[in-house]
Amino acid sequence: MKRRLLLLGLLAGWGCAHGGQADIATLASNSDQVIWEAGQKALEKHQYEAARQHFKRIIDGFPQSEYGPAARLALGDSYFQEQGTANYILAVAAYREFLTIYPSHPRSDYAQYQVGECYFKQRNSPDRDQTPTHNALEEYQRLLELYPSSTFIEKARTRIKDCRQSLGRAEFLAGFFYQRTRQSCHAAIARYQAILADYPDYDQLDEVLYRLGECLCLSGRAPEALPHLSRLIDEFPKSDRVDEARDLMADSCARAAPAVRAPAPPSPSSSPAASPTVPVPTPTPPPAPQPPPS
Repeated sequence: MKRRLLLLGLLAGWGCAHGGQADIATLASNSDQVIWEAGQKALEKHQYEAARQHFKRIIDGFPQSEYGPAARLALGDSYFQEQGTANYILAVAAYREFLTIYPSHPRSDYAQYQVGECYFKQRNSPDRDQTPTHNALEEYQRLLELYPSSTFIEKARTRIKDCRQSLGRAEFLAGFFYQRTRQSCHAAIARYQAILADYPDYDQLDEVLYRLGECLCLSGRAPEALPHLSRLIDEFPKSDRVDEARDLMADSCARAAPAVRAPAPPSPSSSPAASPTVPVPTPTPPPAPQPPPS
């Protein structure tokens, strides 16, 4: 009897939370089904703390319950739905624990997708730290690798595209910052080249090609710039940068072309040996006329 009262006292302490107060009698129930249904109702009402108390009761008090896997997923969902950085971190922990314990469960693909979602919800704008975006991209790609027939594949692919666009934009902004603010074309070139190598599907690739060509020309590497500018003109004929790329190519070619000089007249010392001069014979005068014979 004392143990039961102690348990009820502990459960009552759990119940004081902003997400709602769990029913003490329900938490003390010997029926995992009753506790599960109460947790589901609390979650539907956005009483997140109360819902978590019910789900944890099943996990800790009924280790062999058929509701065990669902309770672990629902625990992660309660944190995810409540939102906020701290809750997303706790949600990731809950989903990962589910994947560790039930790697072959029919809903393991959902848990994997939700891990990606937790990171995706924490992503920053392209001008800030991109660690959450990188993490989200990795988790979505893991879903594609491990669960190729999952119903979440298309959603994951959409998220992957969004992540890649954000990461490509972050690289471009960093490169443009080096180019314009720091006047460091060398650092900018590295960033622009990284976009071409890692994010060829970036939506504003025409701008990247133009800025890369511009930096290469400013660095005295005009021959390396020409292929990028030509690609811009060929692949993005409607780009606003096409005319500027043509002008830059023309200017680069003019600078790179060697100056044409008129040949200097050869000096006597450096002129090729002429053929020996043949003396012109002096014409012999005709003989003087003789007087006629008498």
